[in-house]
Amino acid sequence: MKFDVILPCGGTGSRTGLEYNKLFADIGGVKVIEKTVEAFCRDDVNKIIISCSAADEPIFKEIAKNFDKTIIIVRGGETRGKSVYNALLAADADFVAIHDGARPYVSGKVIDDCFSSAVKYGAAVACVPLTDSLRKREGNGSTAVDRSDYYAVQTPQAFSRSKILRAYELAENDRFVTTDDASVYEKYFSSPAISQGSPENVKITTAEDIARSFPKGFRVGSGWDTHALAEGRKLIIGGVTVPHTKGLVGHSDADVLVHAVMDAVLGALGRRDIGKLFPDTDPAYAGADSMVLLSEVVALMKKDGYSLNNLSAVVMAQKPRLSSYIPIMKSNLALAFGTEESAVNVAATTTEKLGMTGREEGISAFCYCSLVKYR
Repeated sequence: MKFDVILPCGGTGSRTGLEYNKLFADIGGVKVIEKTVEAFCRDDVNKIIISCSAADEPIFKEIAKNFDKTIIIVRGGETRGKSVYNALLAADADFVAIHDGARPYVSGKVIDDCFSSAVKYGAAVACVPLTDSLRKREGNGSTAVDRSDYYAVQTPQAFSRSKILRAYELAENDRFVTTDDASVYEKYFSSPAISQGSPENVKITTAEDIARSFPKGFRVGSGWDTHALAEGRKLIIGGVTVPHTKGLVGHSDADVLVHAVMDAVLGALGRRDIGKLFPDTDPAYAGADSMVLLSEVVALMKKDGYSLNNLSAVVMAQKPRLSSYIPIMKSNLALAFGTEESAVNVAATTTEKLGMTGREEGISAFCYCSLVKYR
């Protein structure tokens, strides 16, 4: 299924303190809009339609020449809604995706999920679950709100072209104004499906957002862990309980993979290892869930102003075979760091029956990680 992609680009640099369109700002050697366009230079995208002001049109036309993809420039309107409508008139694919030009860090995975959900359900919106607690103001006081049913809205937002076009026509007639395309679709048709967004899919709005695009530091760390195998213990690796006749011995749940990951992160931060942070002499950590301990390490990482760039880990075990559990382990680790699974790699290998792991006496794990500092 082919999509036309609409990029509303009529903004200014007012909130970023720039004297020009923020989409022309430099983020690591490329303009914001160049990175956004690059994300949609895909085989399933028929063409990219940019709506912009008359003043910016010549610049966008020059930028478009740098891409091997059909890019159409149309004149924007007085509002974002009118700019989107003008772009919709230039679209002819069965489905369209509308994406903020100022969201340059959208990943292929986010786009994939939005596109496939739109084809399946007719409309889809990239969203992320809320992580902060919510409160509702009531007079001079406030009450807690259950955040589990609420999501933060991102783009892309993808729709049947004919329906979203009709929705905008009706909205114009009814003078219904909103900055969210999904709200227009929902008013006249139905609720769109929620597709998987990403915390990294941020919208550049302020000068601080542009500054965050330039890492202020880069750290690399490594971690190694080994645990013996014994009967009567659960085998837990990467937060996954793996069926086996033996489990790993340790004061906590002895999750050898997570322990290696934690030591790699702590090493990159220049901090002491998990033996110091979570000593096996402390009864508080007896039988502890290592994924919970990892959350504490991630909190330290964020406190120091770092985020995960990527990690690569290897589990060494003669038995059991772990390949079918690797995707869940990756997902668990990515979720713990609040990052995409593409930033996390987990592999498993045997030692060809050599050494302690080869004799099935224990299991080892090794991890490299890189962190970037943004404040």
